Amino acid sequence: MTKKIDITSTTVEKGLDLAKDFLDKLIIPSVEETGLLLKDKVTFWKFKNQVRTLNKAKAFCEKNNVSPKTISLKLLCPLLDYSALEENEELQDKWAILLTNMVDSTQNIENHVFPYILSQISSTEFSLLENVYDDKVIRQEKLKNELSEFEKGIPHVLEKIKKEVAKLEGKIEILREQHKNKQGWIRDVWKLEREKTKLENEPKTIERMKNQFKHKISEPQTIPEEELKEFEISNLIRLGLIRFVQKPYAHSQTLEIPYENDLEYSGLKTYTNIDLNIEIDSEEEYVQTELGELFIKACKLNE
Repeated sequence: MTKKIDITSTTVEKGLDLAKDFLDKLIIPSVEETGLLLKDKVTFWKFKNQVRTLNKAKAFCEKNNVSPKTISLKLLCPLLDYSALEENEELQDKWAILLTNMVDSTQNIENHVFPYILSQISSTEFSLLENVYDDKVIRQEKLKNELSEFEKGIPHVLEKIKKEVAKLEGKIEILREQHKNKQGWIRDVWKLEREKTKLENEPKTIERMKNQFKHKISEPQTIPEEELKEFEISNLIRLGLIRFVQKPYAHSQTLEIPYENDLEYSGLKTYTNIDLNIEIDSEEEYVQTELGELFIKACKLNE
């Protein structure tokens, strides 16, 4: 004999009451406040978040004189779907800003992964990434100003070097012609030649310094990992927002080895410098990726 399933109103109502009571503890507003069916109540709560996001984005557009452009539903729908579940007020603002930047006709932000990434991180993780991004912007601005000042002085320095080299060449020529019969003249010439060679190498040193500036400017920003828990680091790595890097370096010791040259009678003592690498080590750190920087920038208003 087949046993019928009891679907009487009493049984269903008891199950619904239990579900409503549990749902009341999970979401705000409570189920009773809306007066809708269980499914509709969740939908209504999500809808209110979507409306809030759209209204905030509209306000951001008006405040920042953004002329909205049409974006594809493939981009808009996931953004609204993800933002509908956001309860954190600070992150709700980020959703609105992300939408604002995506509809900004002066920008070209059409990365479909940004809404997914924003749905996958906590306010703590976002705040840290934003601080790291801001620190890099400040660091880059400072270094760019220093590089600009450095480059302004290069023509003057090069001209000064050119004049000094010309003076030394003149002195060397005079020594060769007037004092070649005097004892020690070779030593004097050798000193001037050495000074001249050093000056002639200065432009290369200047170029290296410029490249060092540019390298420091382009370096990724270090993540203060002590401010993150291990699972947060793993999450940010998973999303491609940070990465682990190793910077190898060697401890070296310089030895000076004297040698005799052809000018031994001049009384000069010269040395050959040899760098001996005695130990190789590395610095380990987490840095913000290019994707991480683009993501944070997409969630920030242009100021």
